[in-house]
Amino acid sequence: IAGRITPTDAVALVEEVFADWQAPAQALPILNLPEIRVEPQVRIKPVQTQQSIVMLGYLGTSVSSVDYAPLKLLCTYLGNGLSSRLFVELREKRGLAYEVSAFYSTRLFPASFVVYMGTAPENTSIALEGLRTEVDLLCTTEVSESALQAAKNKILGQYALGKQTNGQIAQIYGWYEILGLGIDFDTKFQELIAAVSAKDAIAAARKYLKEPYLSLVGQEEAINRAIA
Repeated sequence: IAGRITPTDAVALVEEVFADWQAPAQALPILNLPEIRVEPQVRIKPVQTQQSIVMLGYLGTSVSSVDYAPLKLLCTYLGNGLSSRLFVELREKRGLAYEVSAFYSTRLFPASFVVYMGTAPENTSIALEGLRTEVDLLCTTEVSESALQAAKNKILGQYALGKQTNGQIAQIYGWYEILGLGIDFDTKFQELIAAVSAKDAIAAARKYLKEPYLSLVGQEEAINRAIA
């Protein structure tokens, strides 16, 4: 619950809404998920479209890992917005991308770290090469202090903008509670991001961003040529 409401009114509201709710007699099952083994593979899907979608996926880590914040920051550096590394290098400078981005979700269990691009069919091969080159650079070259700080400013600024309404605040606090992190993670997340160093970032990249899963969707000849 977030908003201009007193604790007394909040409790009364909860009692009104959930007063007749009964816990189920049967306990909820406890998840016992097997460990995910990293087994990179290639998946292609021929489709007669006017663009190719190139996607590289890596198995990241959970929100409780010390590597979570470095990976989150690297994702922002790589593919968040018009000033991101992928956008500048592959779209602005080389004109390869219709769209290009990256995402890495906050999850209780290991989450996917993904970079992707939409490109013209004739550019599929060099688009794939460009994506792999940019990710591989994270494993061999430290991100500069200025670029790292810019990424921190961006992710923390967007995080603040995502908490402007009561609904947004309630959603993010609720999500942290569901993950077992508690609402204090709101502050801790910002502290974790601010504390990431260039050495933390390159260490996380070397640990998680090695050999990717590859997914290609597009005209058959173009995607087959890209993996030949």
